[in-house]
Amino acid sequence: MQATRLVIGCLVLFAWGAAQADSCGIERVGSTALVAQGGHFVLPVVINDTSGIAFLPDTGSERSAIDAGVAGRLALPNFGTTPRRMIGTDGTLGRAYFDVTADRFAFADVPNRNVRMGVSDLSGGRPDGVQGVIGAELLNRYDIEFDFPGQRLNLYRVTDCGPNSAALLLPWLNPYDAVPLKVSAKHILSLPFTIDGKTLELALDTGATSTKITMDAAANKLGLDLERLKAESPRSTSYSSTGASMSNFAMRFDKVQIGQAFYANGKIRVSEIDVKPYDGLLGLDFLRKRKVWVSYGTRQLLLERVPAKP
Repeated sequence: MQATRLVIGCLVLFAWGAAQADSCGIERVGSTALVAQGGHFVLPVVINDTSGIAFLPDTGSERSAIDAGVAGRLALPNFGTTPRRMIGTDGTLGRAYFDVTADRFAFADVPNRNVRMGVSDLSGGRPDGVQGVIGAELLNRYDIEFDFPGQRLNLYRVTDCGPNSAALLLPWLNPYDAVPLKVSAKHILSLPFTIDGKTLELALDTGATSTKITMDAAANKLGLDLERLKAESPRSTSYSSTGASMSNFAMRFDKVQIGQAFYANGKIRVSEIDVKPYDGLLGLDFLRKRKVWVSYGTRQLLLERVPAKP
């Protein structure tokens, strides 16, 4: 009897998966150029009547934000009665500014109305000229194809699709790996990331130029000696969304794994970032050489397979 139930259950599951795939709908609703700039990829947005403003599509940011100087030049009206502070990935607070609103905010030819944005000193502390970030509160409305090699971003509207529908989603010829994603209440995406057999949870961050793990994760989950790491590893500086600088220490690991993909001698940066509850950020160094499909609709990260190392 138990075997009969199992077979029936499998048939029901198969039928449900087939029905789900049959009902899956996908429609491309927008497309725009991705421009490589200062290690990032930015795209042009239109705010009210002003076009060509360089914004960063940032899956790692909960909210959209605009540089204080740009907001002033556009004369964007304040929202609310209390100024707010942006929190950088290093945990520091930026200057207090009122949020602002844009009557019209368009990217990839898709208009959005009455968009509220945080304000921060983006241009002042960053060398890359980024004038704003498109956060997860807008990005999560779509499935997003980042064609990094072709420097193109495409937006799709996906309906009634699940993990079994991945093959129907992709307009790709090359094979790919599907990695399950967790989605927080504020639409931040995270995924398992394994370093030398030890699994961490990293937030997917298309606004980060490199993959970073926190000092805490390095010490307590990977067992690294931080003082030795700082003394012996190459040091670099990165900038948070508040413009604050952070120190990063590069280290190579024998084997890094994302989904079914393995990377030998993978370089990861141990950083002063503070991104609790996550152990770090998965950045562009593992993404920029391939097409990447961020599926908010099916909670998957689809990574085109490429022979080159990240």
